[in-house]
Amino acid sequence: MEHLTKSQIVLLTLFVSFVSSMATGIVVVTLMQQAPEPILQSITNVVERTIEKVTPTIIEKPGKQVIIKDEDLMVAAIERNAKSVVALRIAGEDGEMHSAGIGTIVSKDGLIVTDKGNFGGGVVMATVDGVSYALEVVSNEKPGKLGLGKLTPVKPLATSTPAATFIPVVLGDASTLKVGQTAIVIGGRDGKTIATGLISSLDIRTVTDKETNVETKFLDGFGLSQRLSGSSNGAPVITLEGVVVGFASVDESVGTQVAIPAAEAQALLAAQVAPAPAAAKKTR
Repeated sequence: MEHLTKSQIVLLTLFVSFVSSMATGIVVVTLMQQAPEPILQSITNVVERTIEKVTPTIIEKPGKQVIIKDEDLMVAAIERNAKSVVALRIAGEDGEMHSAGIGTIVSKDGLIVTDKGNFGGGVVMATVDGVSYALEVVSNEKPGKLGLGKLTPVKPLATSTPAATFIPVVLGDASTLKVGQTAIVIGGRDGKTIATGLISSLDIRTVTDKETNVETKFLDGFGLSQRLSGSSNGAPVITLEGVVVGFASVDESVGTQVAIPAAEAQALLAAQVAPAPAAAKKTR
């Protein structure tokens, strides 16, 4: 070594590094081929997740290329839904207003979707654009975790006070969710706290038709990696595309947390707009 020139030492170092990397690659490939399927699947999921984080989204436009990162998508999704989330409050025995969970505006006339547990205990209040509203229960008897309410002004608005503008969210299809997908929750006592995490599990139920033997899968709920408090009960779960795919149902008394698919909220809304059955004509 002492008789080698600097150039020869550099070349020797590069050669040794090349041989070492080749040997490492061969060993890794051999171990991967011998590894059990569950381990291979876990490694694949990690690699795919890493690629999604590192590789930005590229959108081709005439004359230029626009690069959108996950961070940009997250900011846009939050901005799109922030004004549709309201903090619910209820007066306690001490006269003070306490958190009663989160409501999500789902119609321009002030319909709110929230967890049924937020309706109990008295008159639920909310503030939108500086105006106080009471939450009138519209649907709370149907099966499921979610209920429907409507924001009604506590008192007639003065002629100088403009009515609040209700901005509804866009409800998405939770059945297309995948484990590992980004999940954004807007909640907290102020209705403005952002909690980000992942879809951690999918509760899928399979029903088989006895006559046709055809299997149909239903998503009853899904898990979130972020731990939420009771003040976020009813909070919307949002994807990077900015659509609401579910609502958090948090029960601190028993320590449970699950996300209810948006399909349940869509069913509640559909029941409200469905025409009433026509009365049967009297026969003489």
